[in-house]
Amino acid sequence: MRRRAFLAGVALWAPVAAAAQAQTAAPAAPKPYQVEGFRSAKFGMTEAEVRRAIQLDFNVRESAITRETNPTELTTVLIISAQDVLPEVGKVRIAYTLGYQSRKLMQVVLAWGAGVSDTAPGTTSVLAGAKLLQTYFLAQPFLTEGRVVNSQMADGSSLLFQGLDEKGRLVQLVYGQIPWPPPKKPEEKPPPRVPFARVVYSEDPTNPDIFRIKKGQF
Repeated sequence: MRRRAFLAGVALWAPVAAAAQAQTAAPAAPKPYQVEGFRSAKFGMTEAEVRRAIQLDFNVRESAITRETNPTELTTVLIISAQDVLPEVGKVRIAYTLGYQSRKLMQVVLAWGAGVSDTAPGTTSVLAGAKLLQTYFLAQPFLTEGRVVNSQMADGSSLLFQGLDEKGRLVQLVYGQIPWPPPKKPEEKPPPRVPFARVVYSEDPTNPDIFRIKKGQF
């Protein structure tokens, strides 16, 4: 009888101990952030697929998408202007770049502030949008390697955030000021400096799919 009572006690205690152990176990590490593109436009998509993604994300007509060729890199760039991408920042220019050889999406750049609209942007709204994104990126589980916060760039701009995922894909957030609008003549008085911000999503920042002159071709 005593043995049965002891075994019963063990049987009752075991699930309680297991439950307590489960409660005290350390939570699983969050899955590292994946840099896959921007919204519905994913790296590796064809031009037709990117166009459909743009229309899905921003409810724009096909005619609203501008197609250009980068004269140096010989990449194809699809460009739109969109409102309300970020609160209070106004118009945002979004450029989707397709690789020179692959003809598939390899980079997305969002820009607002100087150079995006015809009127000079307000410093507060441009910086506010950049700070909102900085806060968002800081909360994501990026890898420690390659992570940069609030660093000064060579041109004087501020690198507010940079992060890499497990595949080496990049997110970069930059804020700065440039002369705007550019003077039409060299002797003109330099224009005031106005703020800009940009976010870059890049599939392969160290080896982008762009045109290069190969050894022996020149």
